[in-house]
Amino acid sequence: MSKRNPDHLPSSSTFPSDQHPHTPTQTLDTSIWCRLPPSLFDRILHFLPAPAFFRLQLLSCRIRSLLFSPSFLHSHILLSPLRPSFAFFPNSNPSSLYLLDPTSLSWHHLPLAPLLPSHIPVAPAASSAGLLCFVSLTAGPKTLLLINPLSKLIANLPQNPTPRLSPAIGLSVGPSSLSVVIAGDNLISPFSVKNLSSEMFFADTTPTFSPWSLSSPLPRLCSIEPNRMVFSSGKFYCMSVSPYAVLVYDQASNSWSHIQPPMRRYLRSPSLVEFGEGVGLVAAVEKNRLNVPRSVRVWSLQPCGHSWVEISRMPVDVHARFYENCGGGESTGAFECAGHGGLIAFVARTNSEVLLFDMPRREWRWAPSCRYPCEGGLKVFAYEPRIATPAIGLLTMAS
Repeated sequence: MSKRNPDHLPSSSTFPSDQHPHTPTQTLDTSIWCRLPPSLFDRILHFLPAPAFFRLQLLSCRIRSLLFSPSFLHSHILLSPLRPSFAFFPNSNPSSLYLLDPTSLSWHHLPLAPLLPSHIPVAPAASSAGLLCFVSLTAGPKTLLLINPLSKLIANLPQNPTPRLSPAIGLSVGPSSLSVVIAGDNLISPFSVKNLSSEMFFADTTPTFSPWSLSSPLPRLCSIEPNRMVFSSGKFYCMSVSPYAVLVYDQASNSWSHIQPPMRRYLRSPSLVEFGEGVGLVAAVEKNRLNVPRSVRVWSLQPCGHSWVEISRMPVDVHARFYENCGGGESTGAFECAGHGGLIAFVARTNSEVLLFDMPRREWRWAPSCRYPCEGGLKVFAYEPRIATPAIGLLTMAS
């Protein structure tokens, strides 16, 4: 391994903070850093949070070349700790990514406009293992784009064959495989859609790959809205409305089934979230005739895959503020949420205040205000910042 000179670090290296105004900056003591063996210096770099990589690139060309060298990226995959975060997109400008680090409660802005196509409108649709998936908004066969906003790597999926309007999209990325599911909103005429079928794309490290293929038909009477899917243990989950149901696609058996959600007659704005190692359901509950106070509740799907257990309710004082953010009125307005690890992020669709629920601590807390433009509200996705995302290279094999 080539030696690097830590003296490239400025004598008073204060990294600019892209976060909350009250978060102090951290100054490096070069009298310590310049004495570190290169191997130890490399090891420390593997444990830095993703935003620190942006600042390190500015220090020297030598450090920049190290950060994106194949040997460092390989070690980074093995050693870097998981850092669950949340990606927010302004509804008025999906080409701007605001990254919220729930550990430090800091915000970071990542402009995506240079990475997105200018000839077709696209919007964020899914995320997994450091990759964001954007989908074309025009009716017809869909164009999907995978982006790593940290490394600036981009890859296009082959266009799916079935014309659709606004389908649900699921993405699952592993160390050596990549799966995408598109479901519902089949265009049966230029002016009509129907939820008939789904398609799946799969690629891995084998010489052969599976291009878009039709999976089994969707369950009868389902009504899939253009929402995201969540993935757990080989299955994709998404919501169906009117009436509410949870649809489940099993990759192994290539089949769809459905699960009845809890209290489905009284749910408002239900959303599925990745929760720990499983699946959670978040929804507002309104039972006015039964004199039950309005609330937002969190359920966990049990290992049997058919029953739900309530694990938390939004505290009354927190709900009162969240209720106002959602518009108040006769019912709790629409809101977005996403889950990652043991955390869930909530945001009203017309407001930019972010509420976090920490399941292990059973703690509800408000995140610092986002200081970037948020006109029209925010859309939220679970996101895990990763410098190295080798699965994106599978699309080169599949092209």
